[in-house]
Amino acid sequence: MRRLPVLVSVAALLVAGAVAGAGGAHAEAPADPDHAAATVVRDIEIPVAGQPAVRAWLVRPQRSGGGLAGVLDLHWFEPGRANQDRSEFLAEATALAGRGVVSVLPQLTFPWAGDPVGDARDRAAVTAQLDAVQAAYRRLLAEPGVDRKRTAVVGHDYGAMYAVDLTAREPGLRTAVLLAPDATWANWFDLYWLQLPEGERAAYRTVFAGLDPVDLVGRLGAGAYLQFAGADRFVGAETRAAFAAAAPQAKVSLYPGEEHDLNAARTRDDRLAWLAGRLGLAA
Repeated sequence: MRRLPVLVSVAALLVAGAVAGAGGAHAEAPADPDHAAATVVRDIEIPVAGQPAVRAWLVRPQRSGGGLAGVLDLHWFEPGRANQDRSEFLAEATALAGRGVVSVLPQLTFPWAGDPVGDARDRAAVTAQLDAVQAAYRRLLAEPGVDRKRTAVVGHDYGAMYAVDLTAREPGLRTAVLLAPDATWANWFDLYWLQLPEGERAAYRTVFAGLDPVDLVGRLGAGAYLQFAGADRFVGAETRAAFAAAAPQAKVSLYPGEEHDLNAARTRDDRLAWLAGRLGLAA
């Protein structure tokens, strides 16, 4: 699970058809040809205080006016996989635009572009990334036509963990789809990077006090939808049980034959259907 250099996937360009350059011009090129004349995909930069701007895609219906729902998409971490960047949910965002949804898909950077080191600097790195995620959400809220009461966050793997933490910062964000999150920040950092001596592991866990997703997810109640893979080598039964105990009102789907990527069409269809109900999307 160690990182590789972050690359924006060429596959994403094929999915979207075309995206804007850094100048912010837009392209009408969704994955769904039925909405080809109605969807705009823009490459944007989102300012974040004290750190570099976040590169993101903004996907929205071309029409003006209000009544639009909003979704923030936070991608997974899997070195070597072409879609372990902001491209992961681009096809879904483009399809949702045809149903009246604006989406923002930011590029995440920790741990994609920086390794954990085993002390309080890791909490600072998580917090800085969370600041960037929050800035992306605020950018979504600022997009013309977005109804602040109809927003959601979708996240996978580390993206799901940041999604939970974001909902704790943003009380108005009451809908989250969480694909294969880990329960704590320390676990994967230690297991795949640090390999701390047994005597140091408990102290490292305390570094993230107040930030662990399993401790925050319960506030969402029935507004959380957890998707887990039965053949996931990173997220096992113990982690699933921890989330079940922490969020008893959440909807949970377990896909027995699926792996950590949760790439099957039915997982996509299930979350889109659930989002449609939560956000009141048009058919």
